[in-house]
Amino acid sequence: MRIGKTGSWLILGFLLAHGPVGLQAADQPLSPPIKFPAEDERFAVLARDLQARGWSFDDIFAKLCRTALTNAQANPRISIQDEARSIWGGMWLWTCKTIEPLPLFHAGGFGTLHATADGKYDHGYDLVTLQKHYAQHFIAGGMFEAYFDMGRKAGVQKERLNSVTGDYFDYNKVAVTTMGARWVDVAVEGDAQHAKRWLELWASGRYTLSKSMPKLHWESLPPFVDSTPERVKAVEDEVTAAIAFPDDPNVTPMTQSKSR
Repeated sequence: MRIGKTGSWLILGFLLAHGPVGLQAADQPLSPPIKFPAEDERFAVLARDLQARGWSFDDIFAKLCRTALTNAQANPRISIQDEARSIWGGMWLWTCKTIEPLPLFHAGGFGTLHATADGKYDHGYDLVTLQKHYAQHFIAGGMFEAYFDMGRKAGVQKERLNSVTGDYFDYNKVAVTTMGARWVDVAVEGDAQHAKRWLELWASGRYTLSKSMPKLHWESLPPFVDSTPERVKAVEDEVTAAIAFPDDPNVTPMTQSKSR
């Protein structure tokens, strides 16, 4: 399922217009007015089951990638690119209703965090809450890119909404949204063999969410201050350059995930 450009803009407008602006927007997930494919529902069920068994976000993501590979191998009529997209639809369905516990995502780690007197950090968030927000933005970036070709646009518009409603424009959230969108772009930009190889890198533990994503070192802006397009593009370009299909097909593993 893919949505045309006009439909994408209409959906994005719907989401932003119906967002809960009375609360901090970062705390509230957005729900797209579409029905996801049954395959996405199956990925969501799998993710929930693995989370209930105590699996980390790294390991859950690797398992979803292995499942996509298995599904495509078992049925030649299945598009492996569509399986890659369904991973993101499944993760969105798994997390979009803020059902706790939400997964935790810190990309390649945190940059400098500024502690406050109450033991929290930038803008009054504790580390667990920050990681939950980053996970939601990461998943949203991949889902919006997979189905609407608007992962980056949705993320930036969400931060602009935050800034005009008294929250703050966070470039780290722009970055993690771009990470999700970039992952999808790399997965589907080539042929089926290209998509298979990309999935294998993550399924095997060669690449992981916590070791293969850029470190979160970007700044944020004060409430009611919007970003320039140039600064947004600089963040997006840095993330895009950091997440790429390897030139060497025998790339050395970057980390090793637990065998499941």
